Amino acid sequence: MAGLSGCMGGGGGTTVSILTWTGYDAVNDQVEEALEDVSLEISVADGSANMFSTVNAGGGEEYDVVIPNNEYVPRFIDADLAAPVDMDVMTNFDSLYPTFQSAAEGQFADGGDVYGVPVQFGWYAYGYDSSKLPEDHEHSYDVLFSEEYAGVDLTGSITLYDGYYKSIMATGLALGYTDAFEGDTVSFTDEQLTTIEETLIDFKPNLLGFIHDEETLTQDYQNGNIIASFANRSTHVGIMNDVESVDFSQPAEEELTWFEGAVVTAGSSNKEAAFRVLNEYISPETGAALSENRNIMNTSQAAMDNIEAESLQIEPGVLDGMIPFKPAEQDEAWIEMFERVKNA
Repeated sequence: MAGLSGCMGGGGGTTVSILTWTGYDAVNDQVEEALEDVSLEISVADGSANMFSTVNAGGGEEYDVVIPNNEYVPRFIDADLAAPVDMDVMTNFDSLYPTFQSAAEGQFADGGDVYGVPVQFGWYAYGYDSSKLPEDHEHSYDVLFSEEYAGVDLTGSITLYDGYYKSIMATGLALGYTDAFEGDTVSFTDEQLTTIEETLIDFKPNLLGFIHDEETLTQDYQNGNIIASFANRSTHVGIMNDVESVDFSQPAEEELTWFEGAVVTAGSSNKEAAFRVLNEYISPETGAALSENRNIMNTSQAAMDNIEAESLQIEPGVLDGMIPFKPAEQDEAWIEMFERVKNA
């Protein structure tokens, strides 16, 4: 199918077919060893939208598990493509951070049943070069929209995420539009969207650019081109492994969190085995290995307690008050606006 990479897997017994992101195959051997009668077949999709369209077009019988980002799980539920979570099999569910248990029982629930399992997570804020911007600066999204901050000239040294969804939400948070995030969708008013667009266009000359890929950001930090960059924490974890002076901020404003929500498809003929695999992804040992291989945090506190990599360590309190990704109420308007910003 279009947008899918080749399959990766092996072993014997029941084959569980998974449509997901890159990196999950790194723990195939570990999962198959723990679940002796299960083998895995991993396919990589080009984003959550591709996962949904693939399953919605009939792939629900081809794939036992799909792991999109959390804002897409309700689409699977509404389209009757997701099976209720078998909590008798998901014995590690209680080890999830309370934030993600609540998310599963809220965003992933319908009619009293839960239909998705949070597996890995991250959040969006800004990284910065601590050799130029002091660590003790007032951590705020204002950094991203300032020509000077804490006495440091930021002109031409800031990058925003090259994607309409994240950059528009970050700008909205910087402008204080937190009310827009309270419902099931992100619902900026027309006036707020106009102000967001004007803010991005007015500040665009001060940007180095809209960039999101780790390799480019790493090179620009190494070359001294960037002082602050708005991107995924997992992206910054990779950068921090290569550039010692880069740190990740915890701004005073709310942060935007995403998490991968695993769904067992309604059409799967291997539901019990599929849930056993998901249970293993959030187990203390395999969950930790998955996180260390992907540079992404695990939703299981027991798994996180097993991780040694300093760059992946977090304080549990960091999750308090985070805003989970939600669909944009005016998605097409956001897309059109971001194109105008980039072309301005």
